[in-house]
Amino acid sequence: MAVTKQLKDKLNIWLFVLLVGANLIAFNALLVNWRGARVDLTQYKEHSLSPYTKKVLAELPDRVEISAFFSSNTHRLLKPFLPKIRDILEDYVAESNGHVGVNFTSPTSDKAIAAIFEEYGIKPMPVPLESKYKQEVKSIYFDLVIKYGDQQIKYGLQELVDLEEDKGQMVVKLKNMETILTKGIKKAVSSFSTLDSVLANLSGNIEITYAKVPKEFAKRFPAETLKEVAEAEKKLKAEIGKYTKKFSKIVKFKEIEGSEEHEPFVITISYGRKVVGFRLFFDATQVSKSNVAENLEAALKRVLPGFTKTVGIVMPEPPMDPMAMRMGRRPPPSEFAKLQGLLSQTFEVRKVDLSSGEPPVDVETLVLFRPENLDDRALFAIDQYIMLGGRVAMFLDPGKLNLQSLGMNKLKLDYVKSGLEEMISYWGVGIEDKILCDEKTLPYPLPREIQPGLVVVDEIPYEYFIRFENPRGHAVVDSLPELGLLWPGALVLRKTQKALKVTPILTSSSKAWLRPMDLKAGLDVTPHPKGKQTSAPVARTSYPVAVAITGKFTSFFKDKASPLKKDAAAKDDAKKAKADATKTKDAKKPSKKPRGDKLDVSTDTRVLIVADADFVSEVGGNILGQRYNFAIKFLLNAIEWLQANDEDFVTSPKGLPRPLEEMSEGKKSSIQHMTWIVSIAILFLLYLGLYFMRRRMAS
Repeated sequence: MAVTKQLKDKLNIWLFVLLVGANLIAFNALLVNWRGARVDLTQYKEHSLSPYTKKVLAELPDRVEISAFFSSNTHRLLKPFLPKIRDILEDYVAESNGHVGVNFTSPTSDKAIAAIFEEYGIKPMPVPLESKYKQEVKSIYFDLVIKYGDQQIKYGLQELVDLEEDKGQMVVKLKNMETILTKGIKKAVSSFSTLDSVLANLSGNIEITYAKVPKEFAKRFPAETLKEVAEAEKKLKAEIGKYTKKFSKIVKFKEIEGSEEHEPFVITISYGRKVVGFRLFFDATQVSKSNVAENLEAALKRVLPGFTKTVGIVMPEPPMDPMAMRMGRRPPPSEFAKLQGLLSQTFEVRKVDLSSGEPPVDVETLVLFRPENLDDRALFAIDQYIMLGGRVAMFLDPGKLNLQSLGMNKLKLDYVKSGLEEMISYWGVGIEDKILCDEKTLPYPLPREIQPGLVVVDEIPYEYFIRFENPRGHAVVDSLPELGLLWPGALVLRKTQKALKVTPILTSSSKAWLRPMDLKAGLDVTPHPKGKQTSAPVARTSYPVAVAITGKFTSFFKDKASPLKKDAAAKDDAKKAKADATKTKDAKKPSKKPRGDKLDVSTDTRVLIVADADFVSEVGGNILGQRYNFAIKFLLNAIEWLQANDEDFVTSPKGLPRPLEEMSEGKKSSIQHMTWIVSIAILFLLYLGLYFMRRRMAS
């Protein structure tokens, strides 16, 4: 009887466990598609879509199809990314309420590969694959295609991952997939049927020119190749005909024979002073007819306004060495040249010359990197650009590194006068001619020679490198885990214009102070080998380092004469005096209307001011190392915020490195002891549970 009761109790326990498990499985199945049942407990919300992405998905007018082409047998460094990409694509499907469809394909057969190439123009990429038993080279897919209507946005391996080399090892990192997908969806939706609307409202003419192969060279091609070329040309003319027929007044097409000036098989599209082109095919033995329409549309969008965001940059020219010039050496590249290349991956970047005084109206955003000694004409160009609704980011430095002192193993800052001091003060923002110091710092990497040829790097405290941990309060910085500034200045907020709103973006800690800088001799900022801090004042406070200004700006030149009008009037007076002196017929001719008419009040626009430029320069890249990614993310966020019409844009921190703080020995010991205590407590509770269960079964 006792055995039967014991067996019955065991069966009841197992039945209870099975029923609980079945209920959990059923509960999970019911909630799997309910988004509200998910809780993202990660610090940076790694598994959640940003509010902007959710808004874009909620406002989709029609269905977006995302085709994911990923080979199952792929490179070992790419395999860990496949489940991550699948997870985030499933998040998009779940959040879109049926407006996003995802199709995962692993093409293997020749027929499938050919079909993908014909439809999307995507080719597999050959990569070396290794296994336990063999090494081989295989063609793999690692591509995404976002399709909306007749628009296709394609992303290949280079757009989805970053390749880096670390200590001789190849490191592969997945880029920010949310940013890529959301921008791709928005681009596809906004581009759908907009080319016709742009052409319908175009004022100038578009000239499309096709350079065909000269007759004397055509005979050199095989008959089959000539047939394929003729078919490709026929398709090209048919696609161009759609535009020339619909927009006959502005779209013109002509054929010319190829020459040294006009390379054969090249289509050139010109609009105004902008010219772009593309090849009908790259190899006469492999004529591709599948991408003619796509390439033509892409070229039209590149040449026409309104499709590509253009960023105009102003940066200082590198110092010229007269001796090097006499020896015919090229000047060194600008310290912001690398940054220009990084921006070119996202925007169309154009260098801007402000010396003419004309506002750069052909760029959507103007970014100034450490401008120096800007004159009235340059200020007028910036001022009128803002009056026209232009968006401006200013990275201003109170001091810059003296390159000659670097050769003597010293760090010295020379005072920099941007010329913008009075203008930004007119808006209610001043910049100190001092360097900001703080107790919350980034370490300085100081090299130390142990013996000849053997150098080690020590990281020492350095009050001139300011660290901002988890900055919050503005869309530009909300997604950043941290940010480091190098030798920054400090901003002063004064009484501003009524129509303007000034919002601090970055503010130092309350333990910051300012280091005065001699305007002529500069400031010695050489770090102490043992990391000793220089003497600091007892009284300390926080200082704003970056601010955003929004609203309607009043022109800095409102009660002043335009520099362009002054120059034009002076030239006219000089011409008139010369004409009177020589008594020529030109003296009787009326002078031209002077240039320089100005606007006094802007529309609603935005300006961002940062009291540091070194952190985004090449110097910053060398010093900050992995943290330089935060600086680039800050810059990209700033440009996106300036270009946006509201506060909504993708600020996801996914893909950024997560620097870990070194844990103190005390904290390590506390966690270790707590782990022991909790483990022993859990074991003791389990023992008590089993003890009372046995007593109950025995009774």
